[in-house]
Amino acid sequence: MGKLSKSDYVAGSAADYSNGIGYYTRHFDVSELLQCGEFTNSTTPSKGAVGSIIKRVEGKIDDSLKVSHRPEIIEKEVHNFDPFIQSQYPVIPYKDYVGFIQMNSEKVKKILRLEVWQGDNYVDMASASCIYTPPTTAQTAAYTLRFDIGSPVTVSFTLTENTSNGFYDQFGQKTTVLEICAAINERFPHATADFTQQTTAKTTSASTGSGNISDFFYACPTEDGKSVYISSKLPSDAGTICNLVETIDGTSQTFSFVDNETGGRNEEFWTIRDEGKLFFRTNYPYLTQHSVRITYIRGSSRIPSAIHEAATKLVAAEILLTDDNTILIAETGNIDITKKHEILVAEAKEIIDGKKNLVYLID
Repeated sequence: MGKLSKSDYVAGSAADYSNGIGYYTRHFDVSELLQCGEFTNSTTPSKGAVGSIIKRVEGKIDDSLKVSHRPEIIEKEVHNFDPFIQSQYPVIPYKDYVGFIQMNSEKVKKILRLEVWQGDNYVDMASASCIYTPPTTAQTAAYTLRFDIGSPVTVSFTLTENTSNGFYDQFGQKTTVLEICAAINERFPHATADFTQQTTAKTTSASTGSGNISDFFYACPTEDGKSVYISSKLPSDAGTICNLVETIDGTSQTFSFVDNETGGRNEEFWTIRDEGKLFFRTNYPYLTQHSVRITYIRGSSRIPSAIHEAATKLVAAEILLTDDNTILIAETGNIDITKKHEILVAEAKEIIDGKKNLVYLID
């Protein structure tokens, strides 16, 4: 069970790196530590530049701890499944599971896709999902994809053909699929940018309600690359309140989200999310290598104050290394800027080392 503390920094607040707001710290926390003026769009560094440093520092902290306190999607993590080996843990007379998988991350917030090999294909056992197959040829008439959430609809997102934040469909069906995936996940379209000449990440905010499309959905191509597999990020079967509406030349078609999950202590599988363990009961993979693929959101529901302190100090230390910042940040007392940097890094490292989990390897 996770711990909650009144001294926690924040819990679940969204980051806005372009405005200097991260999950672990914020630009004004850093300026306060440095005892300098608050960062703005016109300072050196600007608050956007500080946001970039914050994002980079958060990644370093996560890599060092092997645990993320911010939401992060881990895609298609592959595991072998052998119940004869897995069933040795734990050693008790009776077990109500066939075998278990130890995921590479702890603090699992939600399993988006749990794909198990059933002999001739992978079957998804998690979340509510929808499979959408775009047309095989480019459309000359108006073409949109609308994602509705709720009954009645309370939140909607619209992706429009041939727009930078929507999708381009002139380069074949599989390219269209990759474009739609990038739009839903709000990412830079690395796989298609050479064809579409896009230079920025896609982003779509709600046309009805609030939030962004990637707050509610995750998408990836199907095995053959011809369809988009869309998973709801809503808890368990709650995603069945979502619908995808395709409209081409005024004609609409609705695709419903279907519940795949029968997870629970007495169901097909169950999890200990804080430990990253997944136990299979009645529906499990065939005994083959690479028979389980998991896509999940990792991240703690809390951000300890120690993580906030370490992040703030590491960001401040990196800013001190930049020559241009000597105007903004003056040397004080008998401690010069180089010494300040060394002290901040050492203090942050001590905090991070103290938060690391001990790992025991048992042969």
